[in-house]
Amino acid sequence: MHIRISLLLSGFLATLVLLSGCSGITTDPAPSGTGVTTGGGLAGIGVDVAAMDSILPSTYLQFANRGVTYLDFELTNPTSSARTVVVESEVPGFTDKAINTVEVPAYGNITVGQTPVLRSAAIPAEVKTAALHYKVSLADGTLIEEQTYPVKVFPKDTMVWEVKDGDEEYDMSEYLAAWVTPHAAVIDPLMRKAAEYHPEKSIAGYQCGESCSEQEWADYSNAQVKAVFSALKNDYGITYINSPIAFGNGGDNPQRVRLPQDSIAADSANCVDGTVLYASALESIGMNPHLIIMPTHAFVCYDTMPGSDAITCLETTMTGSATFEEAVAAGQEQYEEEMNTGNFKSGVSRDYPLADLRAAGILPME
Repeated sequence: MHIRISLLLSGFLATLVLLSGCSGITTDPAPSGTGVTTGGGLAGIGVDVAAMDSILPSTYLQFANRGVTYLDFELTNPTSSARTVVVESEVPGFTDKAINTVEVPAYGNITVGQTPVLRSAAIPAEVKTAALHYKVSLADGTLIEEQTYPVKVFPKDTMVWEVKDGDEEYDMSEYLAAWVTPHAAVIDPLMRKAAEYHPEKSIAGYQCGESCSEQEWADYSNAQVKAVFSALKNDYGITYINSPIAFGNGGDNPQRVRLPQDSIAADSANCVDGTVLYASALESIGMNPHLIIMPTHAFVCYDTMPGSDAITCLETTMTGSATFEEAVAAGQEQYEEEMNTGNFKSGVSRDYPLADLRAAGILPME
């Protein structure tokens, strides 16, 4: 038996970047008569476990969508008979128990991946220390291996922007899309308020029509976003705040990012919170927002016409202090500067169309 507890998210990153992680259950039978490939454990079964040492809800909740597992068991059978094995894992108090019953072929091995279901109500408000418990046994109850190891469970609103694994650095900024929650309870009332500021008293998304020119599409889409801007400014009193990084060190850069409901409740948002809030509102009416992530700033853009490259950008931090037109001018200027300096092309800054991130499996966390 061998245990490998990875650094925060490094096992997850290895799966995504190197495609070397486990997805579900895979079988790798050894050639007949090859004998033992790893050390045999109790009951003649070898067990090798690789697990992450933290649960970060913003990414953990995406694992199933992206074919990633939280911990992997490699089971090796050095005997001449197939063995039926039961694998169990959980983080008591935070997840349900995951259970798999598998047959390990004679002289072969199987990799079993598990991601115990995270209970939404158990996600803490602050970082908590918990225990990962796993158990491997034969179908008749004979114990092969049972262990408990400490893990950390982070709050739902914890965002990790970058992870370092040795000399490698991995950009995690695309997971901001998990905070874009168009079905959150606060979004529908916001859109009803926004409709009151629209000339047609309605918010309909991309409905300009096939006969509309590109400029007419831009005017139509901008009028809807202006209505959202006006509601957030006048009815919700959203003001800009500069929230500091909450905790973390080195390359793991965690930050608390407010979900839309939290920004609405606080009547305030920093640049990241505001980007998430506007993107949630726009996605709720079928528009395609873009998450623009710079090294020290974020703002939102949106397609003004479906199926085209036409885009308008908005500096969300100006919601409480400027007109819509001024906020658009500031957003457009920043976007064009990033384009002209090649920062998007080089990866210094990121332009994430939300529709692309949804297609890649990053879904709303609530």
